[in-house]
Amino acid sequence: MSDRENANTKDRIVITGMGVLCALGDHPQMVYERMLAAETGIREVTRFDTDKLQSSLAGQLEDPIREAVLAGTAELSMDLCARYAIAAARKALIDSGLSIAHADNMKHHDRAKGTGGKPSVFPARIGLTLGTCNGGVLSLEEQWNLSELDVDHTSRYPFYQQGDDAARVLGVAGPVATLNTACAASGNAIGYASDLIRWGYADVMLAGGSDPLSHSVYAGFNVLRALNSRPSSPFSTQYGLNLGEGAAFVVLERLDAALERGATIYAELCAYGLSNDAHHMTASHPEGAGIQRAVEMAISLAGVSKTDIEYVNAHGTGTQANDRAEISGLQGSFGPNLSIPISSSKAYFGHTLGTSAALELVTSLYAIRQGYVPATLHFEEAREGCEDVDIIQHSMRPMRPEYMICNNSGFGGHNVSLVLRTNGIEEERYSSVQNPERENSLAGHPGEAVPRRRVVITGVGAVSKGDIRKGNVLGAFGKDTKQVTETSFFSLKDYDKSKYERRMNQLTQNTIGAVLAAMEDAALGESQREHTGFIYGTARGSTSSISNFLESVFVKGPEYASTIYFPHTVINSIAGQTAEKLQFKGFNSSFSTGGNEGLTAALYATGKIREGALRSCLIGAGDERSQLTEDIDRAKGLQDSRYEMTEGSVCMVLSDLEEADQTRSGIYAELSGLGVASGAAQNASRQSEALIRAVTDALHEAETSMGQMDLILLNSVGRPGELELEQSAISSMGKGEVAQFVPIMTLNACTGYGESYSSMLHLAAAAELVSPGAMHELAKGTYAHLGLPERSSAYQHILTISSTVNGSYSAAIVSSVAE
Repeated sequence: MSDRENANTKDRIVITGMGVLCALGDHPQMVYERMLAAETGIREVTRFDTDKLQSSLAGQLEDPIREAVLAGTAELSMDLCARYAIAAARKALIDSGLSIAHADNMKHHDRAKGTGGKPSVFPARIGLTLGTCNGGVLSLEEQWNLSELDVDHTSRYPFYQQGDDAARVLGVAGPVATLNTACAASGNAIGYASDLIRWGYADVMLAGGSDPLSHSVYAGFNVLRALNSRPSSPFSTQYGLNLGEGAAFVVLERLDAALERGATIYAELCAYGLSNDAHHMTASHPEGAGIQRAVEMAISLAGVSKTDIEYVNAHGTGTQANDRAEISGLQGSFGPNLSIPISSSKAYFGHTLGTSAALELVTSLYAIRQGYVPATLHFEEAREGCEDVDIIQHSMRPMRPEYMICNNSGFGGHNVSLVLRTNGIEEERYSSVQNPERENSLAGHPGEAVPRRRVVITGVGAVSKGDIRKGNVLGAFGKDTKQVTETSFFSLKDYDKSKYERRMNQLTQNTIGAVLAAMEDAALGESQREHTGFIYGTARGSTSSISNFLESVFVKGPEYASTIYFPHTVINSIAGQTAEKLQFKGFNSSFSTGGNEGLTAALYATGKIREGALRSCLIGAGDERSQLTEDIDRAKGLQDSRYEMTEGSVCMVLSDLEEADQTRSGIYAELSGLGVASGAAQNASRQSEALIRAVTDALHEAETSMGQMDLILLNSVGRPGELELEQSAISSMGKGEVAQFVPIMTLNACTGYGESYSSMLHLAAAAELVSPGAMHELAKGTYAHLGLPERSSAYQHILTISSTVNGSYSAAIVSSVAE
């Protein structure tokens, strides 16, 4: 019996449902049959004019399939990215045999039987993670004029809106996040979703990706000279890629739950790895070092041997440098005499960008269930660097590998590798029935064998309006934002010229500055970076860079798209360029939630440190102001907020307590509990319930109660009625006692409001207030301008709550570390 079979079934995550939309069809069986016939979905683009571009080919959805997606009336007000995601996620949910219970039962935390005895999961226990490269860019393209953006279309644009819209229509009320790690995004989304189940934040997750075909994105790849005028063939001598579009989703749940309900199990997601090339915004590391690190991380965490891997579904874009680099990385991991069969599925349906990992995984798993693995179509002759490798060519190969790897990479240097067990899992159902003692031995509680590691905050850094601070962010940014001129900008070039790059956008400069300050504050040396993760959240990315690129397309024409700004239209570029300049090569992720970025990054990093996958992790969040930012603010009603809008970046260092300084002199606080729930800003009841569930879960995880909180820091968006609704919901949890005895404060009146920035700033403030030196600073009057109540004793526990513009909430308990 393998180590994986011996593992706790409650810690093992399996795929029990799959849904797909791509150029070959809208059902896995249909797609499989056409793949088996060696068909390609690459054909002439009909959505927009390509006469002046390098290529006219792409993998479009066929008209009847696209029309069926567009027929959904509930989604009429949404970007096509969200609509594709909803269609694929619905298919996956139906395929899984699960349904989502009625919203009236949202408070329940267990499974139920739906109508007709169909297994049902309550909304609060199912979440959704969406990977996308371009988010709602079509909603801006439809206007084709950035100087006259309307509210309706612009409100659909932000990256986080796509995941939030999908969750709302599907009835999901658990954790929701949009992963934006470019072409690695949906693989990252699937991996993060599996974490959320293992860590207890959800029972079921819908995870996948969506990216419709975009004229401006097509123009961007054209100007990079990356497109192929013929149907592409990865690893072959004809260079270039064909873009595609679509969506793909999987349903993830625990193995024990799947076995109990007799679900179809397509595969077990054993583990995943994330890395960054830390090399270049658009070009892979020439030796594939980044993908090698991701593969080795995934295999190590999966607890399998490299010799167990029998098939690799490669990223394989077809571009000259990337394919060779990927093969080099695989050879670095598995040895120069790489003999594992490899193929790229992109020649079937094109490079679907953020959808790639999910689409290629779903179609591979379905084919393997039929006894085949995908081929690399149109193959002629192996290109330099890809010779003497077993590339599966022309037609699908009969195979049923037990373990496979799915790899993907993207702009910003982000890489993801998934390790899956694709054969033999369902047999455990029958062996468990025949041997109940074995099943009992597998059904223990997660974490019994290894105590959960404690996570502490060891460094804080922030940049806003020209000011950079190492620690003491409250003292720095507590002044009235109206007194700070709009021309006050932080210059990374002046601060550390070696980290600056010509035309670097302001958000990247702010983020690198905040990271440098936090690292110095934590005394995190260069030698420790190899083992330090980096997780970054931004609601909108660099809107100035995005605007500059879209202006080049809309005004000059698609053939004149800007090569300078195109790489920064993917909002993980902030994390990617930071990783490149500071050489963060390990675990790397970037995401968007629309207001919870700080606490979501803390939850992600805390989970990874608690389980021992990371020793320490830098978490960051930030926003940038521009004309496009103001247009989005107007579309989201933020011009009506009681707070001034601002920009900035905040970064923190999280560490395993045992790895932190033994004297603990550098420890601010412990992250003792976290919670997350999605709601709806248009529905006061759902919004209140989401806040209460997030706080309740954080208190439960911290093994504490509301009565033990010394202070509540509430990061409110501040639109009319929101702050009052949130204060009322918090007060209701303590039956009035909270309002009477525990102060509720929001710092945004002093610091201004930024979707991502404010979330992390409130968390940093909580860490500072429970730190060992806080009472001294309070006595000096350092925080007098904040209006904190006088205290005769140190803060022990602070509850931090952060909201999103769409009505979701995250909560964190920040506690002092006992001597």
